[in-house]
Amino acid sequence: MTLSVDHIHHIDRHVINEGEDNKSMALWVPSERITTHRIDAPAAPQRKWSELIPWILEDRLLQPVDDMHFVIGAISSTEDKKQVDITVVSKQDMREWLRIADNASVDPVALIPDYLALPSEEGRINMVWQEGVFLVRDDSGRGFSALPEVAWHFVRRLIETSDIEPRLSISVPDENLVPEDLRDDADINSADIDWPLSEIPLSANLLSGEFILSANKASSGAWLSTAALLILTVVLGFGYLQVSNSVLEQSVADLERQASKGFSNVFPGNKAKPEKVRASGESLLANLFKQHQSSNSPVMLALVGLDQFMAACNCDLESLAADESEIQLKLKNTGKLKMAKLKISGYKTTSRKLGEITSIRLLEVSKP
Repeated sequence: MTLSVDHIHHIDRHVINEGEDNKSMALWVPSERITTHRIDAPAAPQRKWSELIPWILEDRLLQPVDDMHFVIGAISSTEDKKQVDITVVSKQDMREWLRIADNASVDPVALIPDYLALPSEEGRINMVWQEGVFLVRDDSGRGFSALPEVAWHFVRRLIETSDIEPRLSISVPDENLVPEDLRDDADINSADIDWPLSEIPLSANLLSGEFILSANKASSGAWLSTAALLILTVVLGFGYLQVSNSVLEQSVADLERQASKGFSNVFPGNKAKPEKVRASGESLLANLFKQHQSSNSPVMLALVGLDQFMAACNCDLESLAADESEIQLKLKNTGKLKMAKLKISGYKTTSRKLGEITSIRLLEVSKP
C-alpha cells in the first residue's frame, strides 16, 4: 500500500467521508517553525543523549527547553570528532499540527520538515519560493526556511564559505525577487514543488517521544493485534536465543576442555588455560626447535662423544669449558681412561697429565 503524502497546508484537499476510517498520511510541515543544530556528540552513552541534549542547547534557544521538542538526527564523524544533528521545534507547534490533522480526519504517521522535499545535489544550492518564504537546501543535505531577506543573507554566506562556488537553482514566480548579484549566475525557473510526489525521508520524522502516542492514540486499536504479534515474536525469538546461547556456551566449554587436555597430551607436564593454549604451544614449540638445533651443533655432538668415551671410567670432572671451536676439560682419577681411544669426529684431540689432573683439549678442525 502506497503511503499518502502532502503538505499540511494542503490537507483540506483530502476529503474523508462520514463513516470512513481516518486516513494515514505523511505530512510536510513548515520549516520556518523548525531549527536544526549541529553539535559535538555527548561523551555519554547514546541512550542518555535525549536527557542531555536539551540542556546542551539551552543557551541557543529563545524558549525554555521544557517547551521544546528535540529529535536526534544524523550522526557524522570526522577525523577528530563526532557530531550529531538535532532538530528542534516547539511542542505547541507539534500539538497544533496534530490538531489540524485530527480535524481533517488524518492520522499522521510522519511529520517532515518541508525543506527536505528539495533535492540535495553536489555543487548546487536549491531554493524554492513557498508561500512568502524560501526553502533552501545545500549539497550537504542541510537546509532551512526563511523570509527572502534572511534567506539571501544565508545563501551568500554559504557561497562565501564554500571551497568551490556552488551553482544556484532558484524556483520563484518572479525573477525580480532574486537580487541582481545572484541573478546572473543562477538557474531560475518557476516550477512548484509537487508535494504528493516528493520523496519523503522518514528518517527525519518529528514524531518521536511523547508525540508518537499523541499521533497514534486515535488509531491504536487497529494496531493492537499487530503489536501483540510483534511482542510475541520478540519474546519467542528471545527465548530461542537464550536456548541457543546456552547450547553454544556448553559447546564452547567442551571445546576448551578438549583443547586443554590435548595440550597436556602433546606437552606432558605442562598445562595452559584455554585462552592461552595457542600462545603457550607456540612458545614451547619454539623452545623445542631451538633445543633441536643446538643438539645438532658440532660442540654438542663432541660433548656426546666425550660422554660415551668417559662412560664407566669413574673419573672426577674438575672443570669444563667449551665454545664454538674448542672444548677443554680437566679430570681426576683417570687411571681407567684409555686416551688412545679418544677420537671425536671433526676435532683434533690432545691430552697431558699434570700431577693428579689430566687435561684434555679438543680443537675443531677447519673444513677445507
